[in-house]
Amino acid sequence: MPSALKQTLTDAMKAAMRAKEKERLVVIRMALAAVKQVEVDERIELDDTRVLALLDKMVKQRRESIKQYTEAGRNDLADVEQAEIDVLQTFLPKPLSAEEVD
Repeated sequence: MPSALKQTLTDAMKAAMRAKEKERLVVIRMALAAVKQVEVDERIELDDTRVLALLDKMVKQRRESIKQYTEAGRNDLADVEQAEIDVLQTFLPKPLSAEEVD
């Protein structure tokens, strides 16, 4: 079954292009390229679960980069990574609150 999330990413890419949101467009294209790479490597079409896992992995990689950049005193690069996380998280489900977990 085709991924609705992948279609959402594609639609967001088109919207970002029309709105000339360059930073958002770069991040969305990067996410779509990562999805396409896995699809080509594994010769499958990813479902929403795999796309979510891939986006989550991208967020985790950026958090690690932020940690390393901050330790190195490169807050400018850490800010770029945080901006990328903010865009990626718009496509991830919201985490449960403490009350919802209970």
